[in-house]
Amino acid sequence: MKRLPIFISLEEKKVLVVGGGRAARIKIKALLEVQANIMVVAKSFLEETEALLKEQKIEYKNREVTIEDLENIFLLFAAADKKTNETVFLWAKQKNILCCKADGKGDFIVPAYKKEGSLTLAVSTDGLFPLLGKKICENVDLSESKRLEYLAEQRKRILQNLPKQEQKKALKALLEE
Repeated sequence: MKRLPIFISLEEKKVLVVGGGRAARIKIKALLEVQANIMVVAKSFLEETEALLKEQKIEYKNREVTIEDLENIFLLFAAADKKTNETVFLWAKQKNILCCKADGKGDFIVPAYKKEGSLTLAVSTDGLFPLLGKKICENVDLSESKRLEYLAEQRKRILQNLPKQEQKKALKALLEE
């Protein structure tokens, strides 16, 4: 399956997570980092997952998911059992909602990533071996993130003050400093 790497803002967007286990908890933690408006529905919850939901004051429902739960949802994460995931994936298709299935066969996947400041590196193995992506991220040096603010300021200055035909050359020279 061909996928387009993309960074998307989920701030204040309504995101539904279906499932209450470990996979759901991982997704919930990632969604908290990007300030999504999270709702969770599951038949049962691991103690750790429910504790996280209560601690973060996330809306959740302890019951079977219904198609009505998808109303006004921007994005969906199916992290329950295989049958439930397949059902919500089909519902999402009907409603034109992108769905990430825990088995990696949904509309999108969340790659392994590492973030320092404003610099983010994401690595995907297209679901073939996700731990490899995680290992690669762990071993990458993002110390250049410390220079990013300086580079951003200089880039802004170059774009404002130099003629268009000189900008690319100046930007390349800046990067080589």
